[in-house]
Amino acid sequence: MEILGVGGAELVAIFIIALIVAGPKRMIRWAYIMGKYTAKARALWAESMNYIQQELKEAGMDVELPKEPPTRASLNRQVTKALAPVAKPLQDVLDDTKAQLNEVKQAATIPEANGNGMNVPKAAPPPDENKPNLGTWSGGKPVDQ
Repeated sequence: MEILGVGGAELVAIFIIALIVAGPKRMIRWAYIMGKYTAKARALWAESMNYIQQELKEAGMDVELPKEPPTRASLNRQVTKALAPVAKPLQDVLDDTKAQLNEVKQAATIPEANGNGMNVPKAAPPPDENKPNLGTWSGGKPVDQ
């Protein structure tokens, strides 16, 4: 759970530092004041939604507005419900693409059967010790001596 980008451990650390700096009496007072403002914000939300709901009904629109302020969980539920018709076709396309990718990967590997019947990928031939191998990083071909 994150509140304004602050996780649980950070929130506990902030409360402990505030408790040390402010003291228990001020912390209780701050919590009380914060609770009052939270209650006022919820009441303001409910009053606003009731007013807007009445206006929508008078306009002839049949829309139900939430009485509680939205939370992350409620927003996630609404988005999931709205995307449900689209999610299944997208998942099918994703599964088909993964299957095609696996087919291409399997076709790209060329197995070579060794003596015991196991398929082993082809290894690069060992370098010839008579010729120095400078590689291609220098832009030239290996030099023969």
